[in-house]
Amino acid sequence: MSSKEKVYSRHMQNKQAAKRISEWSKVISEIMSPQGKPEALSDTVVLDLSYANFTGTIASSLLAEAGAFVIRIEPPDGDPSRLMTPYGKTVEGTGIPYLMESRNKHNVILDIQNEEDKKKFIALVKKADMLIETFEPGLMDRLGIGYRQLKEINPSLIYLAITPYGQYTRQAKEMASQPWSDLTSQAESGMAGLIGGLPDDPEPYNWPTRAGFYTAGYTSAVSAVCSSLMALFFKGRTGQGQMIDVATADSYSSCVGFPPTVGYIWKKPRPRYGTLDYGLCPYGFFKCKDGYVAIACFRDQDFRAALRILGLWHIEEDWKTLLDRITDDIERAKTLNREIEKAVANMTFNEIFTKFQAFCLKAARSKWRGGGLPVTTRMLRPMEVMEVEHWKVRNTFFKVDDPSCGGLKLPVTGKMSKTPLRVKKVSARIGEDTDFIFEKFGIR
Repeated sequence: MSSKEKVYSRHMQNKQAAKRISEWSKVISEIMSPQGKPEALSDTVVLDLSYANFTGTIASSLLAEAGAFVIRIEPPDGDPSRLMTPYGKTVEGTGIPYLMESRNKHNVILDIQNEEDKKKFIALVKKADMLIETFEPGLMDRLGIGYRQLKEINPSLIYLAITPYGQYTRQAKEMASQPWSDLTSQAESGMAGLIGGLPDDPEPYNWPTRAGFYTAGYTSAVSAVCSSLMALFFKGRTGQGQMIDVATADSYSSCVGFPPTVGYIWKKPRPRYGTLDYGLCPYGFFKCKDGYVAIACFRDQDFRAALRILGLWHIEEDWKTLLDRITDDIERAKTLNREIEKAVANMTFNEIFTKFQAFCLKAARSKWRGGGLPVTTRMLRPMEVMEVEHWKVRNTFFKVDDPSCGGLKLPVTGKMSKTPLRVKKVSARIGEDTDFIFEKFGIR
């Protein structure tokens, strides 16, 4: 950390401030330096048998960042998800998303429907702690390598099955052959019904929209990894493995629980809310002179502070409390949002931010903390994020060089002082590690 970097905290403003800052700087230095430190999952062997499914591939990537020895098993022609890439852009025939999710993995070719390769697969299962598979329910079982069979071979195996609808229920059976799709996961979770313009906006702005790029894939992957880590913890205590059944729409549905709750309270369904919010107001994106600004007011005093900053104190009487601002009357919520929009429309983001920062710093120094702390920031494009100095200082984006792929920047978010996450390599050549893996585990 450079000498210009400082640590600010109200809790350090006393006689021992220098000592505490020095101690905290050491902790930060530890967090920023992964070299030579152990990895939390370094003794964990994961077989990733995901097929045409980014949820499974992303889940194994997150485990690999924590040090798991991930063996990526593909059919001889490679996984179909290698071809899923924006605008058809590839690196040596491999799509950018698949390349990103190849970090820290070892690539092996096996045809699990071939008897000889199946024997090799079973030999790997005997050495593994976890298996990830994304085939239609029942397929692995029919091949003789489902959880029922493999748990007899390796009782401590954690078997993670990821499918659109899970392993049971009538719908899961009827839709078993439907392949994974991020779009269908969003549609059936309720999320797509909440994203988009207000219903009375002109077409096509009032259409429902999907969120981001493979957002459901990442959400369900995080759910799968959380379950896997708990299963690994249980295995460490008891030596017992277990099956984990992840349905991708289930995982995404956990993100949309608040709108149905509000709808139940108000006794009518929640429509798409556009840039409005169910629980706070203002809480959204507003167009300013040079882009978009995000403004969030959590408490009444934060809202009143925003009114003072933006010169809108004359409307305070109509919006005094949170219950005045949270309403099932969309027109009322739109009225308040329009006031905010008009106030910021002729200001640049820097002008808005400077006003908010000056007010908040003054409020933070107040003993009573009654001045309010409204939050504001600029809405950035993805390319702009890569240039923000803050993320560079945090080493949020790891740069990895590969002789075949060239230089890549990948985000690693978790910062840990003792067992930090890291990206050691990115290599996605089909089957490049097959011989190495078989030799390592004594498989012929």
